Amino acid sequence: KDFDSLLSAILRNVFLAKISATDEDKIIEDGLAVAERAGLQAKQLAHQLSIFAQGGYQVHKMEQMEPLLKEAAQNIFKDPGIKCNIYIPEELWQCEIDAKQIRQVFENVLINAKEAMPNGGAVDLIAENTTIGTNIKSLKKGSYVRITIKDYGEGIPPEHLSRIFDPYFTTKKKGRGGLGLGLAISDSIIKYHSGLISVESSVGLGTTFSIYLPATLKNEA
Repeated sequence: KDFDSLLSAILRNVFLAKISATDEDKIIEDGLAVAERAGLQAKQLAHQLSIFAQGGYQVHKMEQMEPLLKEAAQNIFKDPGIKCNIYIPEELWQCEIDAKQIRQVFENVLINAKEAMPNGGAVDLIAENTTIGTNIKSLKKGSYVRITIKDYGEGIPPEHLSRIFDPYFTTKKKGRGGLGLGLAISDSIIKYHSGLISVESSVGLGTTFSIYLPATLKNEA
């Protein structure tokens, strides 16, 4: 928070300097514009690193998954070139989550799916209730909502698959896409929610992300 406050103070003064610059100060104005963009990027990076390192500032409430999933899909798939097929059962269980952070996870994974299909295609977004026993060792036994996001894009090479959740790891060319933090942050958020995010992929066939979140049944609420 202290670092964020310092950046905010710097950005305020950069803005004041920009509006105070005269028409003759073109070089100064351009330099201040560059400084402002860098400051905004630094604020975004600081926020992302905070989430990655500490799970962010979570506010857990009982939430329905359907509105979050649909909102995330609407935010990402504005291009008619990609169709998002959404399958959500009527009796989908609720989860006690930080809605803002979980929606960000959905958006991060959907962005990954979108970028895997530059020429368009389809993405399947499936939500379902499931019960975990001993089949997934990293999860406690109990009731979960499983979110499956499947694209039919280029797929991820096997040598990259084990690093997909590593901070700053990206297969994108320099200058295109983000900093390689989206999936790492998503993994961190899901772990802080006592859940799991996993990935399977085949080159040329596509990629499937599975997200498990602990559910709360009506008789447990």
